[in-house]
Amino acid sequence: MTNSTNIAILYWADPFGYVPSGIDSFIRGILKFAPPDLSYTVVGATSDPVSRPLGKEVVKEVNGRELRLRPVVTIDPSSSRTRIPMTLRYMHALRREYRQGRLDEFAILDFHRIEPALLFLREPRPQNLTLHHDNLVSTRSAGSDNMWRFAPWLYDLVERPLLPRMDRVFCVRQSAVDRYLATDERLAGKVMFTPTWMEPDVFNAGDDVESDHAAVRQQLGVASDTALITTVGRIDHQKDPLLLISAFAKVSEQHPRCQLVLIGDGTLRAQVSDKAAETGCSEKVTFMGSQPPEEIARVLRASDIFALSSAYEGMPIALLESLACGLPAVVTDVGEVRRVVEHGVNGMISADRSVDAYAACLGEGLARAEELRGSKCTDAVVPYRPERVLAAIYENHRRQAQRPG
Repeated sequence: MTNSTNIAILYWADPFGYVPSGIDSFIRGILKFAPPDLSYTVVGATSDPVSRPLGKEVVKEVNGRELRLRPVVTIDPSSSRTRIPMTLRYMHALRREYRQGRLDEFAILDFHRIEPALLFLREPRPQNLTLHHDNLVSTRSAGSDNMWRFAPWLYDLVERPLLPRMDRVFCVRQSAVDRYLATDERLAGKVMFTPTWMEPDVFNAGDDVESDHAAVRQQLGVASDTALITTVGRIDHQKDPLLLISAFAKVSEQHPRCQLVLIGDGTLRAQVSDKAAETGCSEKVTFMGSQPPEEIARVLRASDIFALSSAYEGMPIALLESLACGLPAVVTDVGEVRRVVEHGVNGMISADRSVDAYAACLGEGLARAEELRGSKCTDAVVPYRPERVLAAIYENHRRQAQRPG
C-alpha cells in the first residue's frame, strides 16, 4: 500500500497457523483490524514450513486487508520445548535479517518480548513494547515456564535499561504499569495499560445454540445430556492443567455426566494424560488439540462452563472469547480476570489455587450454569471489542509516523 506506514512486529508469531498462544492472537488482531494507513508485517515464525517456507514473505487477504508474514524461524504448533530456547533462536535469526538490511523498509519497530530489543540499542527508529504479563510475577511464580525463572535478577538487568528507550510500553497487567511508574520516573508518559479483546464476528452467542449443543456432543462421542467443561490454551505450566485435572476428578464424582474438553497443545500434554489416568477420569477427558477460531467458538457455545486454572496471567483472550459466547467462567484469581468475571454473577472465582477450592467452584459453576450464562457474560466483554481496544495502538503508530525524521 503506497501511502501507508510500514511497521514491523518482531515476535516469533505465526498469524496464519493455529498456535495456542495469547500473544499470537493479540498480534493476529492487530493485523486483522488495521486501518488502511498502517501496514504491518510480522517478522516472525512458521508452524508449517511447507506452506510458509522460511525467508519467503506470505501475504493473505482478510477483511479486505493484506496480512503479511516474513518467517525467520520455525516453531512447533504443539508448543513443545526445544533444546535452544526460542528467544535465542529468534534473536539469532533477527540479527541476520537486520545486518542484511531486510528491516530497513520499516518505519516503526514493535516488540512483544523485550529481549530482541537488545539488537536495536543504536536504532533511531521509534520502538514500542507490549508486555503480556507482569514479569515480576511470571519470572518468579512457582511452576513458571518462563526461562528467566532461573535468574530473575538477570531479567531485571536486561529490562531496566531497555524500558526507558521505548517510545511506548503497553502492559496488559495494571499491576505492571503501577510498579513501573512507581519505581522509574523515566517511564512517566511511556507506560500505559491496554486490555486484550475478543472478535465479536467469531466469538458470539450465536443463533442456533441447540444445534451446536447436539453436534458437538455427537462429535465428542458423549451423551446429549453430558455437561461440558472446556478450557482453551497452551497445555503448560502457566495454565496449570494439572490443577484442573485434579479438580475435575473430584467434581466428576458428584457430577458423573460431565466431560472435560482441552483445546490446545503443549509440553505438559503427556503429564496431563497420565494425571487423568491416575485420578480415574481418562474416559471423561478429551484432547482436541489446536483448533481454528471458528471451531473453538462452536465448542464454547455448546459448553456449560469455561475453566481457567492458570498460575499467572495478563488478561487472557480465551476468557474474553468464552464470555462473548455466553459461557460462564470458573477461574483462578489471576491477572485481570476480575475486570470481566463477577463471582456468582457470570462465573466463579476460586478463593485460592488449591484443588479443593477450585473443585468447589467448578461444582458450583456446573450446578448454576444456566443461571450464570447468557447476557451476564456477553455484556461483560462489550468494552473489549477490537475497535475500542486497538485504537490506542493505531493512534500511537500514527503519532510516530508523523514525527520528523
